Amino acid sequence: MKTAFLFNVKLSIPSRNIANQKDIEFDSPQVIAAIEATLKSLGHSVIKIEADTDAFEKLKQFKSQIDLVFNIAEGSGGDARESQVPLFCEILGIPYTHSTPTVHALRSDKHLTKALLSGAGIVRAPGGKNFPLLVKPNSEGSSKGIMDENVVKDKEELKERVKVLKESVGGEVLVEEYIEGREFTVGILGNYPARVLPIIEQKFDFLPEGMNKMASYELKWLYEDTLKNLHEAYDCPAKISPKLQKEIEDTSLKIYEFLQVRDCARIDYRLDKDNDLYFLEINTLPGLNPDETVISYFPLAARVAGLTFNDLIAAILASACKRWGIDEYQVTC
Repeated sequence: MKTAFLFNVKLSIPSRNIANQKDIEFDSPQVIAAIEATLKSLGHSVIKIEADTDAFEKLKQFKSQIDLVFNIAEGSGGDARESQVPLFCEILGIPYTHSTPTVHALRSDKHLTKALLSGAGIVRAPGGKNFPLLVKPNSEGSSKGIMDENVVKDKEELKERVKVLKESVGGEVLVEEYIEGREFTVGILGNYPARVLPIIEQKFDFLPEGMNKMASYELKWLYEDTLKNLHEAYDCPAKISPKLQKEIEDTSLKIYEFLQVRDCARIDYRLDKDNDLYFLEINTLPGLNPDETVISYFPLAARVAGLTFNDLIAAILASACKRWGIDEYQVTC
């Protein structure tokens, strides 16, 4: 099968300086090489295309040589940048993996997604009136710009933090109540029906004393990867009651189906002291790092479910091929 592989290359290293976090959502050359190798091992001939400002012309040039686009590209700018490659594919009539441009654009607006899902009665979302409040970019992923200082306790701190994010990240800023409690992330794979992967609970005991217990930029990029034992950072499957597990799984499937997400996603939640579950956000392009020496939650959950990295990539491809009516691709995972 002739597959175009669309991606963005990360060149920076983790930094506490928010202005230096611009490409943190992109994928390292090592991850890109690993996915390319996996696609080839599954029998694909691969055309690599970086999703820069020339991506549309490149896709147009190679259109006759492409059966399917395997898309992990975050895009080259703007609040709906994840929609760019799917939109190019729609214009050119090329089948592609992952969700549609509309779904990616919606998910990139955290406030709008929460308003839609809570308005439909599917989720409970954090409010925005009572301190402490959490200040974060409205259209960023990978915890970009979400530092420990983003939890603010009064109006002066709120004003200062909004200013910092406006100047360093740009775009709209989301302000919502900071929920003390447990944090979970849930991977979903496939369609018709979709499969919920083992639930992951984010752990916080390894953070320095006094830091807020949340999946901040510091936690993900400065502390987790320094752990000698990565299991200090998570439990998978999460140690939760059957009742809570069912609530999380059912809610995740409802979100996935209501938003018409395709092929895969990862959804984040907080659980407060009263055991009320709050939706945080959905990632329709979850990270696909196969390196077991670092924490990449979607592949991690897949491994716990018994899937190798090859199995995971094959399952995403098979799901997309089924949707597009491509019969030549067979998967045996």
